[in-house]
Amino acid sequence: MPSTQTKRNVQQKNTTAITDFNTKTQNTGSSSKPKKNCNCNCNRSTEFAQDVCKLTDKEIISDVLGSQKSLIKLYGTALCEASCPKLRDLIDNQLSECAEDQFDAFLYMQERGLYPTDSAPMPKINQAKKKFTACEQQMKI
Repeated sequence: MPSTQTKRNVQQKNTTAITDFNTKTQNTGSSSKPKKNCNCNCNRSTEFAQDVCKLTDKEIISDVLGSQKSLIKLYGTALCEASCPKLRDLIDNQLSECAEDQFDAFLYMQERGLYPTDSAPMPKINQAKKKFTACEQQMKI
């Protein structure tokens, strides 16, 4: 596991890289040419790239939903691996908050028709209940 100092160095480098990139690619006035010190090997301005790479609401919220799902899995794994009670509480709180955010993103999509779902038929629901009740009974034995 990386040390705290290593994490800080990586975060500092990432922040510096982002800041440097933003500084190098900012345009002045209405000119569409990037600044001369741009090291990105592109001939396009930032504004042009933003126009070409516009994301739809569905693409944005789908990315948010997918990211939240991934975070929930990672927090679950971290929770299982942590032995310090305070750390476990912190991870558990983050997991719960992330699950709430994921559900909010899902509801946002569902309400706008971006994530259509079908209602489960009652026979399938009852079948699932029986299956998991049987599993629970076996675990108690």
